[in-house]
Amino acid sequence: MKMNKRRFLPLLLVLSLLLSLAACDLGWLTDPSPAPTEGVAVHFIDVGQGDCELIEAQGHFLLIDGGERGNEDKIIKYLHRQGVERLDYVVATHPHSDHMGGLAYGVLAAFPVGTVIAPRHSPENTPTTQTYEKFLEAVTELVAGGTKAEYAKPGNTYPLGEASFTILGPLTEDGQNYNNDSVVLRVDWQNNAALFMGDAEKKVESALLKEYGGALRADLLKAGHHGSKTSSNEDFLQMVRPGDIVISCGVGNSYGHPSPVTLERCKALGIRVSRTDIEGTIVMYL
Repeated sequence: MKMNKRRFLPLLLVLSLLLSLAACDLGWLTDPSPAPTEGVAVHFIDVGQGDCELIEAQGHFLLIDGGERGNEDKIIKYLHRQGVERLDYVVATHPHSDHMGGLAYGVLAAFPVGTVIAPRHSPENTPTTQTYEKFLEAVTELVAGGTKAEYAKPGNTYPLGEASFTILGPLTEDGQNYNNDSVVLRVDWQNNAALFMGDAEKKVESALLKEYGGALRADLLKAGHHGSKTSSNEDFLQMVRPGDIVISCGVGNSYGHPSPVTLERCKALGIRVSRTDIEGTIVMYL
C-alpha cells in the first residue's frame, strides 16, 4: 500500500506563493482540500494536547473524538471546509476531556449525526465530570432528533462509503483507568487498514494481541495515549507492523508526550512517525 501524506510546503515556496498570490485566499496552504472520491482520507486534526480524527470515504464521514473544550469552533470550521454536512458516525473513545470536550461543547450540536458510539460504564464507574454530563446532554438532544446511540461492542462492523470500520475494544471494563476503556477501532478499505487506539495502554494492547493476533495488522496506526511510554509497546507494534504511526499531542505539553521510549521503539522497527505538535494537522490516504 502506498501511504500518501500531506506536509507543509517548504518556506521558500510559501514565500514565493505569498508574493505572487497576495490578493488571493490562501487558506488551502494549511487546510487540505476535500479528499479524492476514491480511497479513504484520514485527517488527524491538530487540537493540541488531545485527539480528533476525521475519516472520509466517498463522501461519508466518521469523527473520532473532539479534543478539549475550546477546540469546537476550530473543528467545526475544519469539517465545513472538508465538505462535511452530516456525520455518519461519531465515536467518543472515552470520557477524558481531551477527547470528549469539543464534542460535548459544540461539535455534536453543529451537524446532523447518524450514530454516536461510546464505551459502556457500569453504574459504579460512570463518570460524574461536567464534561461527561454535557456530552450525555448533547447525545440526548441528538437522539430526540433521530440519531442512534450505541455502546461500543467488539465485533460490530459499520459501513462507511466503500470502506467499513469494526469495533475491536474495549474487550472488558477496566474500572480503574478510563484510558483502558477506550474504544479501539479499525478502518478497512480494500486491502488497507488504519487502527485507532484512543488512549489504550499496555494492558489493552496485550488483551487485543491475545484476542486478535495477526488480525491487528494495519498500515496506519494512531498511537495510543498521545505517544506515552505506557502504550505502543514493542510486542504490539511488532504485531500491527504499521508503516506509519501518527501521534496526536500538544506543543510543549506538560506530560512529555511523546515519550522518547515510544519514539525509539518506532525507530527500531522502521516505523515512520508523524506528530501533530510538529506538523499540525496531518492528512493521510489509505
